[in-house]
Amino acid sequence: MRRTILYITAVLFLLIAAGCVNSTPEAEPRDLHVAALANPINLNPLFLRDAVSAEAATLLHAPLVTTDPETLEPKPRLFASWEKKGDNLVYEFTLHEDVFWSDGTPLTAKDVAFTLRAISHPDYTGWMFPLMQYIAGAEEYRQEHEGEYADGEIEGITVVDDLTLKIELKQAHAPFLTYLTFAPLPSHVLAKTRVSELEEHPYSRTAEPGVGPYLLEKWRQDEYLHVRANPDYFLGEPQIKNIYYRVITNPEAQLIELLAGKLDMIPTAVKVEDIHTLATDQEIRIQQNPRLVYDYIGMNISDEDSVLSDKKVRTALSMLLDKEGLVENLLLGYGEPLHGPLLPLHFAYDEEFTVFEENLPAARNLLVESGNGSLDLTLIVNAGNVVRENAALIFKEQAAKIGVDVTVKLLEWEAFLAAYREGDYDLVALGRGADADPDLTFHWHSESAGNTLGYKNEKVDQLLEEGAAAVDKESRSEIYRRAQQIIVEDAPIIWLYSRQAVHAVSKDLTSFTPHPEMLFYNVHEWHWPMREDD
Repeated sequence: MRRTILYITAVLFLLIAAGCVNSTPEAEPRDLHVAALANPINLNPLFLRDAVSAEAATLLHAPLVTTDPETLEPKPRLFASWEKKGDNLVYEFTLHEDVFWSDGTPLTAKDVAFTLRAISHPDYTGWMFPLMQYIAGAEEYRQEHEGEYADGEIEGITVVDDLTLKIELKQAHAPFLTYLTFAPLPSHVLAKTRVSELEEHPYSRTAEPGVGPYLLEKWRQDEYLHVRANPDYFLGEPQIKNIYYRVITNPEAQLIELLAGKLDMIPTAVKVEDIHTLATDQEIRIQQNPRLVYDYIGMNISDEDSVLSDKKVRTALSMLLDKEGLVENLLLGYGEPLHGPLLPLHFAYDEEFTVFEENLPAARNLLVESGNGSLDLTLIVNAGNVVRENAALIFKEQAAKIGVDVTVKLLEWEAFLAAYREGDYDLVALGRGADADPDLTFHWHSESAGNTLGYKNEKVDQLLEEGAAAVDKESRSEIYRRAQQIIVEDAPIIWLYSRQAVHAVSKDLTSFTPHPEMLFYNVHEWHWPMREDD
């Protein structure tokens, strides 16, 4: 009996000891904290009008097509593959198998077809239809569809089966694949929503259900977006389980948080004057990459009664700045002077191209010739973007030398966007994203919805149509360079520089691969190193 009691006691002791060992808490997985300068406005992939919303949305959505970070050539994402047929007029796309929305519903070709119909619908309130107008029947659907929902059919869109979608174009269009770098909508959730109400639908604030690498956990306005790893992401569950996209509108406050270890990344727009200080911190590394983005000063030429409708005035304003000096002094060399809409990453870029250089006497003469010896203009700038603020002040100083009084108005982001959309400005300092393909149609064709400045030139329209229809890169390069020459001579905007993305990142963050078009490229592969006791 005594032996039995001792045996039981020993067993219990071993079990308790084992329990104590096993109950030792595992190290908590490390979260990622990323800074943002403003609040996202919308998370619906069909209504992303600002850079912050677009950046946040890439955490929650997976695009149909992505681009290679080095070559910018289209690469599969949700579409696993595609085949071109019929003189590049027909594309047959195959979706990845076993992709599920976060509510367990399979992603199918019907979701993609629904999304394309929503974009083409007469009541669609977003900006993307110019990208879809090349699909056979899309314009007819937009003009003639009578229902309030994205139902019915578009001639050029065929759901072959659950995983296969065929798209037929009305004419060959070389950049078409690069237009498909957006995410589909869940048709089983939104098909019964009026298209006119899609932008304000709760989905625009939740992105739920999703098929992206992360799912929204909490959105606290003016504070942060908290996203958690999607365990069913088709490319593999992200290794970092939680990301906080933190709204810190003051760059100085971002820097303080990073140095204190409360932030892991200041993405894209680290102040160049802080780079040296950050580079000396052993816990931080600096990464940089070229971007498909440029800064410019736009002119409101949509009003024919405006003084800016006079080409001589616009040309005079285009001759005020030393762009090489801007890059050297404002960007400390982290960028390229820009003289037109083709960027260094584009295969059609011509590094020798220039039209207007700093020439104050010539600018003054043009202003006098226009009959405007003196002018008063308002230049709006989004507050907090220090580089653009300084560029605006330099422009103001230079303009004063030729008799132009420029009032610089700093506006908070949402007020800035409202003024821009309503045309409540003479000049605007802004950034603009370009497509991976050098096609200039979206921003510069007179009939494009993306031509927000109201630029019109029939010759440019003709060249852009020729360039999009051409097949080989050499022919397209020549055409786009000719179009660029005409656009720049018309002086609708003042190109400033193509600024490099400069990221300040915790030295321990692994597999962060900067991409010219997006911050969170392959975010599911990012990870922290394993601890020695893991």
